[in-house]
Amino acid sequence: MTKFFKTLILSVVTILSFSACSEDPEDSTGNIYGLVIDNITSDPLEGVVVKIVPGGTSTNTYADGSFEFIDLQPGSYTLQFSKSGYAQTSVSVDVIAGVNHPISVQMHKSTQVAEITINPSSLNFGTTQTQLNITITNNGNATAEWSLDLGENDAWLKASQVGGSIQAGRTQSVTFSVDRNFLASTTSVVINLHAFGNSYPISVSCAPANASSSMLIEPSSINFGTDLTSQTITIRNVGKQALTWNTTGNIDNAITVSPDKGTVAPGGNSVVVLSLDRSLIGESYISTVTFTDGVSESTVVVSANNSGGNIPGGDDNNPGGSLVVTNGLTAYYKFNDSFDDLNGIYDGFGINDPTFVTGVSGQAVKFSKANESACCIPYGLINSKAFTISFWAKDLADGLIFYSKCNDNSNRFVLSMDNGNLKFICSVSANKYDYDNHRFTHTKINDGQWHHYAIASDYSSTTYNTWTSVLYIDGKKVSTLTERLTSNLGESDYPNEFVIGGVCDNYTHKVTCSNFSMDNLRVYDTRVLTAQEIKEIFNAQQ
Repeated sequence: MTKFFKTLILSVVTILSFSACSEDPEDSTGNIYGLVIDNITSDPLEGVVVKIVPGGTSTNTYADGSFEFIDLQPGSYTLQFSKSGYAQTSVSVDVIAGVNHPISVQMHKSTQVAEITINPSSLNFGTTQTQLNITITNNGNATAEWSLDLGENDAWLKASQVGGSIQAGRTQSVTFSVDRNFLASTTSVVINLHAFGNSYPISVSCAPANASSSMLIEPSSINFGTDLTSQTITIRNVGKQALTWNTTGNIDNAITVSPDKGTVAPGGNSVVVLSLDRSLIGESYISTVTFTDGVSESTVVVSANNSGGNIPGGDDNNPGGSLVVTNGLTAYYKFNDSFDDLNGIYDGFGINDPTFVTGVSGQAVKFSKANESACCIPYGLINSKAFTISFWAKDLADGLIFYSKCNDNSNRFVLSMDNGNLKFICSVSANKYDYDNHRFTHTKINDGQWHHYAIASDYSSTTYNTWTSVLYIDGKKVSTLTERLTSNLGESDYPNEFVIGGVCDNYTHKVTCSNFSMDNLRVYDTRVLTAQEIKEIFNAQQ
């Protein structure tokens, strides 16, 4: 009996020992296997971006809608699902070691919406302008058909297009032209653009060539300081006829103007209240409100501060210093810890970690050649045939400075440095077939100091069928380039992105940015600034 039990115990120990030696180690991680389908058709969805948080790892679903995350540490995870045309959704999963977690996700198609914006929403031809542009942007997720209703104004007002379609996320430009032979007096009208069941008003003003303005606005700048929420301006009629006025252009959401239009008798005046919503502004704030009487425009600079310091452009000797040369200023970037437009309209973002450094006034942005860092502004900015670009820069070297990308991925308005000289190309055709030319002539500028640059360009105004670009350095005119168009290839396609730094792929060659810094970028989309105005910007260090 004793021998039997000894034999039995020995057998059990042997079996247990063998089992312990042959058993697989216990798994310390878990796996997620999933399937994504359409909630209506139950069809598998390919190309869904699935992001896991924490961790930030992403994957795409296969043709059969499947995806997987393997070897995950135990814990709680959130899976985020996104696909164009579908509403984003998320699922939480608790991962247990040694367990495969199967999940099934249904995605719902998003509501088809076309969110249309028009910039600018008002056009003032004054006494001299014959052509002005608007940019139509579809910020929605569906293609929109649009049409223009010129009403009874088609004798003196024409549009390059009166209808079309615009895809989601895209822009289109429409050129308006006027014939003053059909105008006996200053005329202000409202036309409508219809899209996706909505109407979008566009104010248009035009005056005969011999008309003169009788509008005087006082003061030309107001400062709300650190606590005021309302201020007033006075619109005076210094003429002998009734004055009809209205606001024009885009007004920042933080500002309310009341009234925003009116009529003033000869010799009379109208008091206008500007209110500021401080909850919508940052530490410091600058914007503009523009008024027109159909003959000329007057701009009032609005500033405020929420921290008790100076507004942008001010200093210890000039608290609340005002912004200079605001007429026609489309966008202004001071790069103070952000890529935001001070007007709050055309905000940009950084790519590949550009850094903020000490600039001319406040901070500046610095780009890295090794990182191919860039600032992308997802708007065309340069959408007309007359513009000015002003900026401060330091340490410019051979390489890319900025460029504009069109809807068809062609590039226009490319500024770079080549063999120590700035090179500027306006047209698609020149960028493609004549890239080695178009250099400005100027003295050495890569001396480690901040310099101010301005490029004022026009098409066909100075010379027929020719881009004329004038370069100013430190407030002085130094060189002029001309670029004649021999082909219309791509020239009607306006840009939809403005990129500073990074890499520009120009067909057979590629240009990468250098290690340079930029401050106080200004874009005037419809104006060629005068030499005096550029000098004023330089002197103000803005």
